[in-house]
Amino acid sequence: MHLAAIYFYFQLLSLITALIFLKKRDKVLWYFIPFLLVTVVIELIGIWYTYRVIRNYWMYNIFTTFEYIFYAYLFHRHFRTNTFQQIAKWFIPGYLLAVILNLTFIQDGTKTFHTYTFLLGAFFIVVFCCFFLFESILPDQINHKLSMQPFFWICIGLLIFYLGSVIINALFEYLRSNDLQKQGIRIYGIINNSLNVILYCSFSIAFFLCHKNRKTYSSPS
Repeated sequence: MHLAAIYFYFQLLSLITALIFLKKRDKVLWYFIPFLLVTVVIELIGIWYTYRVIRNYWMYNIFTTFEYIFYAYLFHRHFRTNTFQQIAKWFIPGYLLAVILNLTFIQDGTKTFHTYTFLLGAFFIVVFCCFFLFESILPDQINHKLSMQPFFWICIGLLIFYLGSVIINALFEYLRSNDLQKQGIRIYGIINNSLNVILYCSFSIAFFLCHKNRKTYSSPS
């Protein structure tokens, strides 16, 4: 089975899990349903474009920008420290402006992927994950079991995915060099697909925990 098809099934599994277990009472996590629906549709279009050998950089440039904005919004809503909330809040318009300037004056969005602003966004998502984990170990939160918190799993998935993405994208030009071109691109694909599997598995765990926590809290004491 083609590797792209493997992680697509995990995306689909994550969407199905969200549809089954998430309810509107789950606050901002419920927005994962339309987000993952868009993700699956974009992936299907991307696969179709790939088989027809059509460039789809513009589509992924738009989608990944929207993706970073969505994650920043989630962190903004989950942060308890005002400083962290403000950083996430101002990241959204700042990042959007950075993408527009990059695609207008530096990287042509129709001919190449916006690697500069993608790496910038990945860096900030990693920082946001560290902020959330820092807040989670503060004294007033230490009694809350992290493994039972849905957003903890989302945070862990994002942290692993974007840390890995920063590393492999920074090394991408080296991996596709003449000496490593065939093997390097294969290594890049394996790592990228594995990171996607981890990300969407962590999302699925988070959605299931929303359902489990509701059952626990509604049970008679």
